[in-house]
Amino acid sequence: MNDAVDIFADSSSTPSSKTDGFSNNITASTITSKRISIRDNAFRLMVNGQEIDKSDEAYLDVIIINASPYVHRMYYDADYVPGIKVQPPVCWSSNSINPDGKINSPQAKTCVQCPQNIKGSGPRGTKACRFSRRIAVVKADDIEGDIYQVTLPAQSIFGTGTHERKPLHQYTDYVRANGQTLMSIVSRMSFDMHAQNTKIGFKPIKIITDEDYRVCSDKSLSEDATRAIELTVNVNSEDLKNVFLSEENKSPVADSGVLDFQDLLSAWD
Repeated sequence: MNDAVDIFADSSSTPSSKTDGFSNNITASTITSKRISIRDNAFRLMVNGQEIDKSDEAYLDVIIINASPYVHRMYYDADYVPGIKVQPPVCWSSNSINPDGKINSPQAKTCVQCPQNIKGSGPRGTKACRFSRRIAVVKADDIEGDIYQVTLPAQSIFGTGTHERKPLHQYTDYVRANGQTLMSIVSRMSFDMHAQNTKIGFKPIKIITDEDYRVCSDKSLSEDATRAIELTVNVNSEDLKNVFLSEENKSPVADSGVLDFQDLLSAWD
């Protein structure tokens, strides 16, 4: 398996001047019809809510072509019960600043003032309001193929990881520190099988060719890529379960929800 540092050692074919328009943001209705579910520690390709394929491996190689500019928030007023369909949240925010419009029961005027944003309001000392973030990816072995949405729960976004597996924000910072962007490399998503709930991390595998980069760059501007990163509340979404069960429901950054790399670095320091 490739060493994560090795892929950056010889990157002369991919100049560091490349940008993707969203790596700098990661430092956070119409449901996209194609998504990758991470339910039950398995990568499942879903089209229009139906599973069309399932990976036999505990990892999946992708290229991240877009990401939501903010961390999203969702508040559920009922506990998760295995075997019972997860009900949609009663309050949510697509910008982590204030509740979205058309919510029947907003919990507060702003997220920072919300009682569900207080540590201890959720189980085991967490916040009752759950974090998530959406990314748009293409499969590394089918770059010109479909764009898929992946919804990441809090423990796959924040915190620190290992050499083999880093949460999204730490991983993005690591990639940028090596002169690349998320869209210029193949990223391996893999499950942490030791985590109590679903948790994935990222590892760089290789730098893509200039031609593949151009393909990904064009796809990142498509309507499908834009829809994939929008926060939508779907009553039947299986990935609501992963967000609901997120244990590490806390951000190392202040409650603005805007992901800035310098803020993250300061928090990690």
